[in-house]
Amino acid sequence: MPWALLSILPIFGSGCQHDDGKPNVVIITFDTTRADHIGSYGMALAHTPTLDRLAAEGVRFENAIASAPITAVSHSSIMTGLLPPAHGVRDNGSFALGDDAVTLAERFKAVGYDTRAYVSAIVLNRRYRLDQGFDVYDDDLWGEAEPKMFMIRERPAAETIDRVIDWYGEREKQTKKNPFFLWVHLFDPHEPHKPPAWAKVLAPSSYDASIAYADRELGRLVDALRASGELDHTIFVFTADHGESIGEHGEKTHAIFVYRATTRVPLIVRYPPRFPQGNVYAGPVRNIDIAPTLLELAHLPGAKDTQGVDLTGMVRGDVPIVDLPQYSESKLAELDFGMAPLYAVRKDGYTFIRAPRPELYDLKNDPGELHNLYGDAKYQTKADALDVELEKLMQDSAKHAIAARTDPMSKETMEMLQSLGYLQGATDRASAAGIDPKDGIAMYSRLENARHFAQQRKWAAAEKELKAILVEMPRHFSARSVLALVEFKRGKYDEARAQYLELLAQDPKQFRLYGMLGEIELMQGKLDDAERYNMEALKIAPQFVEAMGQLGLIATIRGDDVMAKKWYDQAMLIDPTFPPLRRRLADLYFERGDFEAALKEYQEAFAHQAKDFRSLLQAGASARRADKPDEAEQLLRQAIKMRDKTWLPRYNLACLLASLGQSDNALQALDDAIAHGMVYGKLLVEDPDWDTLRKDPRFIALQKKVQKIDAAGSPKEGDIDGDIPDAD
Repeated sequence: MPWALLSILPIFGSGCQHDDGKPNVVIITFDTTRADHIGSYGMALAHTPTLDRLAAEGVRFENAIASAPITAVSHSSIMTGLLPPAHGVRDNGSFALGDDAVTLAERFKAVGYDTRAYVSAIVLNRRYRLDQGFDVYDDDLWGEAEPKMFMIRERPAAETIDRVIDWYGEREKQTKKNPFFLWVHLFDPHEPHKPPAWAKVLAPSSYDASIAYADRELGRLVDALRASGELDHTIFVFTADHGESIGEHGEKTHAIFVYRATTRVPLIVRYPPRFPQGNVYAGPVRNIDIAPTLLELAHLPGAKDTQGVDLTGMVRGDVPIVDLPQYSESKLAELDFGMAPLYAVRKDGYTFIRAPRPELYDLKNDPGELHNLYGDAKYQTKADALDVELEKLMQDSAKHAIAARTDPMSKETMEMLQSLGYLQGATDRASAAGIDPKDGIAMYSRLENARHFAQQRKWAAAEKELKAILVEMPRHFSARSVLALVEFKRGKYDEARAQYLELLAQDPKQFRLYGMLGEIELMQGKLDDAERYNMEALKIAPQFVEAMGQLGLIATIRGDDVMAKKWYDQAMLIDPTFPPLRRRLADLYFERGDFEAALKEYQEAFAHQAKDFRSLLQAGASARRADKPDEAEQLLRQAIKMRDKTWLPRYNLACLLASLGQSDNALQALDDAIAHGMVYGKLLVEDPDWDTLRKDPRFIALQKKVQKIDAAGSPKEGDIDGDIPDAD
């Protein structure tokens, strides 16, 4: 709905000043967005009118570098003003920002700001602790459709911006408002790209179309701020967490290398009271400079606690431009592939990359960093000087260092990281130790190819690629991990079990592998073995929620409701928002006949997973059994709206109305259910809700219609669940 703003503008007020005169602060981060794919940065075919206008009304930084080409790492730098060696987050999925970190949100909250964040991908889930200081941290992605195999759970820009605008509209109705600190993250430029059709027409590639889509959705928020009169009273920052290689240097996407393709990012600051409009700042800046700049502009303390600098004076020309050293790193190659880490510094017009085979590039003559000058004697002094500069940055980081937390990731995060080849065993790391990522990128690309084959359900091609890797490197943990997951997804449980057991033989401390083995045994009905594997997982990782959930399910199957509830309660103490646990506990209450408790848990599950059709349907059934017919009807009608081609909620609604004596409405609902594919005539024979209507000619006619369709064996579209409901 690109022009939905027209319908919401009237709700916004015209006042823009707060009682204390403090400016609002907005940080917008696009994922995976190269600076040179934005119109104002010189790409003629880009379609980014929102960003281009912001650049024209503010300052565009031509030479901004991110601290890492990895989402969680880079965002941690943006929010703390610290480099990765200082804030301690070095990778996605397995690090969480330490409690000792002081975020921008915490600093603004301390002086009375309302602080809110809306993120669009699971890699920024609150478990990674970027939520510190936010009054509202909207990372509720459970309501989105299940991601494809190996992909990250995300939500599209339109849904994220809808939530922001809903909040902003309510805020504008208030007569007394605090200033706000708002962070909005849009994930759409990250692959796989799924831009709308209109964007594909306007942009030269799916990647650029995804940026165009995010730009248009951002425009709705900018227009809302402009219409309310608050935009000029807002420090507005736009940047990206990192760029994208798009095949440069042999890297298809990002995360391994630290070349400018993945570390140069757009940075635009719009704040008319202090920043000159239409200015282009060519000096080197870093994403760690965002935090101190915002703190100084808002007259807040804390800038000196960061490793960045306030850019305001240099932008305005009040102080000379400083050649700031630009640090970037990727530890992913080391942490997840066992290869060497990469550390880069850019200064004096050169890039130096510390690696087993070091690299040096002359940025003036070689901005694409294609011609390595390291080893040329006439450049050795420059290389040595930059290596010293890099060491200084690391030493400074040590002075600011805080301890990050490691995180026992969820099964979904594990699957996503496995898919990228990110989870490695100790033996794999040892065998690859010291390999330069330039030499290891080919293997990474082969793993990525196998992942794409699996996503497309080209199982044979995926297996062929993975098994070929294992022939060359039999102890390659990543390839075997992905192969095991492919076999599991295909239902080849014996083959998957063999792969997971081989992985455990390589690294017995991988608690997630025990969890996967437990799930395999559970799928095959081997409850004792499933229990044993999950208990082993908990010995290694006592807070592994998925193992507790499996143990609760095992207890339920055994009929031990007390033990099942014990496991579910213990798991929810650790992660109360995890919908599968809520559903399982709700199922347990439902089977017990405690329908009030079941209703509560189904609704709680639905609150965290707004597209959870099953929980919504079961909530309706629970409400009916709890003698709450009005609530049951409301829930069932909501389920019908959610899946408008499905017969099941329509049939349940018909049963409810029949039980309430609303014959006309019940028969109309039944006819509607039949029209949407209800072909199970047996239900109409056995369901007691129809007892009072069995002699009604209208019911008899509908029953015959069902029998005729049933006999023809041609259920209609809409019977998408494959479920025959219990008689309720």
